[in-house]
Amino acid sequence: MAFCGKGRIETSEGSVSFVEIIILTLLNQGPAHGYRVLQGLKGRLGGWRLKSGTVYPALHRMAERDLISSERVTQEDRPDAVEYQLTPKGKKVLDEALRNLRSEFKAQDHFWRFLGTSMNGKAQDELLDWSVREQSPAAFMAMKIQCDCEPGHCTPRHLLFMKRYREYLERELKWVEKRLTELKSSDELE
Repeated sequence: MAFCGKGRIETSEGSVSFVEIIILTLLNQGPAHGYRVLQGLKGRLGGWRLKSGTVYPALHRMAERDLISSERVTQEDRPDAVEYQLTPKGKKVLDEALRNLRSEFKAQDHFWRFLGTSMNGKAQDELLDWSVREQSPAAFMAMKIQCDCEPGHCTPRHLLFMKRYREYLERELKWVEKRLTELKSSDELE
């Protein structure tokens, strides 16, 4: 998963990787030790998984750069843990990285719109197949632009896309309805 060729976002304090942005975002919610960071990511990144061999070195690098602080915490009947916390510098870097990431998303939006209005033939077919397989909202948007044709000018491929896009949106809507019901139930409990 890389949003730009470098896989990093520039900030006034230097560049940060997407892994570092993810960790900083988690620590922005409160202090955590490495294992809790790993558990906090489980199932939240789609098919993308972060392993301990990636997370722990990133935590050490961020501590060296004073983006996070670390404190050894004694645990009963277990080895000591290291708890990490976002520093003011880390908060500043996270805020700036997220602003810059929004700019990156905007640039990608323009890119996908360009593709959507420029593609045809085999390239369009490949994007459609990938869009459906990966359920990528951005790629679906590019394909949707292709389907904004005059009535009577749609190809069988456009019709197939529209059916698949409808299936995707129905799944997304079911997820939203489920989450709204869960949130409403949790609000009623409070």
